Amino acid sequence: MILHRLMLEDFRGVVREEVDLPPRGVLVIEGPNESGKTSLMDALEMLLEHKASSGRAEIKAASPVGRDVPVIVEADFTVDGERMRYRKEFVRGKRTSLEFPDSARTAMSGDDAHDYVRDLLDRQVDRSLWRALRIAQDEPVGQVDAAKGMDSLRRALDTAAGGEDPTGDDSLVERVAEERNRYLTARRGEPTGDLARSESRLAEAEAALSEARARHAELDSAVADHEARSAVHRARLESLATLEAEVARLEAAGRAVADLRGACASADAEVDRAVAAHDAAVRELRERRELVDRVATEHRRESELRSTAAVAAGRLDPAQERARRARAELEAAEERVTRARTRLDAVRAVEEDERRRADLEHLDRLLENLAEVGDELRRTKAELAEVEIADDDVDALRRADEMLREAVVRSAASAPRVEIGGEGDVRVGGDALDASAGWTRDIVEDTVFEIGTVTLTVVPAGDTDAVRRDEQVARARLEGLLADLGVESPTEAEGRARRAEALRAEIAALRRRRTDLLGGDSSEDLAARREELSSLVLSGPSATGGSTDDRAGRTDVETSDDPVAEAAAAEGELSRCRAEDRAASAEAETLRTEHSTRTALVDEAARRHSECSAALAAAREDVADRRLEEAGEETRLRAEAAREKARQAKARLEDALADAPPGLLDNARASLASLAAEERDSAAAVATSLGRVNAIGDQGRLEGVAAAERELESAARENSALWRRARAADLLHRTLTARRAEALLAYQAPFHRAVVELGTLVYGRDFDVRLGEDLTILSRRIGNVSVDYESLSGGAREQLAVIVRIACARLVGDDGVPVFLDDTMGYTDPSRRLTMGAVIAAAAATSQVIVLTCDRARFAGIGGAHTHVMQRSGAERE
Repeated sequence: MILHRLMLEDFRGVVREEVDLPPRGVLVIEGPNESGKTSLMDALEMLLEHKASSGRAEIKAASPVGRDVPVIVEADFTVDGERMRYRKEFVRGKRTSLEFPDSARTAMSGDDAHDYVRDLLDRQVDRSLWRALRIAQDEPVGQVDAAKGMDSLRRALDTAAGGEDPTGDDSLVERVAEERNRYLTARRGEPTGDLARSESRLAEAEAALSEARARHAELDSAVADHEARSAVHRARLESLATLEAEVARLEAAGRAVADLRGACASADAEVDRAVAAHDAAVRELRERRELVDRVATEHRRESELRSTAAVAAGRLDPAQERARRARAELEAAEERVTRARTRLDAVRAVEEDERRRADLEHLDRLLENLAEVGDELRRTKAELAEVEIADDDVDALRRADEMLREAVVRSAASAPRVEIGGEGDVRVGGDALDASAGWTRDIVEDTVFEIGTVTLTVVPAGDTDAVRRDEQVARARLEGLLADLGVESPTEAEGRARRAEALRAEIAALRRRRTDLLGGDSSEDLAARREELSSLVLSGPSATGGSTDDRAGRTDVETSDDPVAEAAAAEGELSRCRAEDRAASAEAETLRTEHSTRTALVDEAARRHSECSAALAAAREDVADRRLEEAGEETRLRAEAAREKARQAKARLEDALADAPPGLLDNARASLASLAAEERDSAAAVATSLGRVNAIGDQGRLEGVAAAERELESAARENSALWRRARAADLLHRTLTARRAEALLAYQAPFHRAVVELGTLVYGRDFDVRLGEDLTILSRRIGNVSVDYESLSGGAREQLAVIVRIACARLVGDDGVPVFLDDTMGYTDPSRRLTMGAVIAAAAATSQVIVLTCDRARFAGIGGAHTHVMQRSGAERE
């Protein structure tokens, strides 16, 4: 659908407004608040949707207050290649007319015209896309539900994805779902409607047939019951006789088992006595053998310990002699160390005085450097105080300069530029000028050019005065800030700010240098240390060394020219002598301890050997070793004979228990009592069932069974037919739904490309979005930062809403509808309004985009946009 012209008369507060629209591109309709911009959208909607005779509240609300005149809406548009002019008069007159300016078709009027346009729009115009691509001023800006309802967008996405539309449109799925829901519930797929009633009828017919068959089968059941009870009674009589014989046999076997149990108990007692005797004999023999082994072991240990004690005694005397020699050498070394340390102390006193003099010179140089750093720091601070300027003031000056440049650009863009060249005279605003000299100027007010007999009037855009005023305000603000800061230009202010930053860095460096020089001390600490060193240097010994008496006390044999080396050598010799003394003393002590220990162990081993030998002799006097071995063999043979006798008794008992288990007799007796009671009960049941057979007879129930079978057959046929239709509709609905879900997944790639292509104009090459299955935006990513859609700011959501709508319009192309953007970009910052203008301009090649705004500057970035200016006319609302 292409909209060519829209005209309103007496619509709300709009007296008359006519807008001509280009067939492609962007039209910006600019007007102050309450000038009737939104009324254009509402009037077009009312023209296409409602009859002229309608009495709806919104139509009555469109009538101007206090005036009894018709509300007129007229539009020229093209649908399916045919141009038409559609006009309605509401409230008063209530007339409808439809003309075809470019064809010979007969004009239409009244409801016929209305019905024709509605039918044409329903068939040729995607009304869902019409509503989705419109952003109204008084409605929240939401996402486009691109996966539902919009047939033209679905066809475009399917073409881009390289497939074919699997369902045609959502109406087919809806009709199939409606047919399925006639038989099955939407949520759980349970029978409903006619199918549920058929299920109930079938169940009732089955229950009725079962009841009729049960009543007819009652006589047969009674006869069968009598025969079954008679057979049970005869079987119980036979079982009773068999069980009585088995009880008698088990009682006789139980008496034999009792005798065998006594024999087994006697055999087990004999086995226990024989085993105990054998264990005692084996234990005595084992103890005798252990005592013999212990005597031999103690003898060997005593011999080994005597040999090691003799070796330890031979090593002890030489070790004691070495310890005495080492102690004498240690005492001599200690005396030499004492003499060397005395000489070294005198030399070190002289070296300490020299070190103090060097420290004093270092402190003097450090104090001089600190003084130089302090002077430099004071000079730098003074310079910083002269040039320093606050960062906030620089930022304010920079912003004012940027605002002035933007105002100058807007001023230049709003004012047409006229250039004059050639030969001859030209009059501009009444002033004559020579064209050969050339003339160029921006026109900021109505200007008349006279070239011979031709008069040309150049009229600037309507917002030129406002833009010029903005430029003057921005320039005055910049000059005021420059005067307050005492600079000539923003560049000078930024230079002073950079110089101040450099001076602050120099001050920080000087402070760090002063801190490094001080090293954690203060200037007072350094001065006090210098005074202390001065006093020590003046009162210390001379640099020539120790006293004459110290040097006179040494001989050439005892000393050398290097006192440090002499002391070190003496210390080394002392360390060696100490180590030798410790080693010799430790060795002698260790050998003494070892000799004492081994002597004590020899005595202990001799005592234990004597005790073991005496115990073995006493034991052999009581019982010889051979007699213990013979007693063990005899007791073993008796134990084996007793075990064989007990095994044979147990085998005889097990054979008897296998023939007559203990619990079998009790169970047989209980079964005999139960079976006797059951035989009496079965006899009574046989008599009762015979009486029931005689009482029932045949009462003519066969006809009831036939009628129930006919009703069941009819209900089953009806139910089967309904289930076939229900399953077919359900299968078709599931197939269409699955196919449409697959198509939606295929649509994501072309829709994602269209959105990202436009979004990169605004957010750069790192822009991306994540789409849901319904093609709505789930999150936005810029670089490595991803944010959920619901967490985005109002401006970001507004920008994405416009981007998605322009993407839809570009995808649909010639099959699309006009895109209405009413008062958008309110939450978008100025830096992105220019790039958003490029996004809107991207739809100009294939679509109509109508932008309604009270601030033309929001959409200054739309290249090639047309403009229609509305005048304030007192509309009741925007």
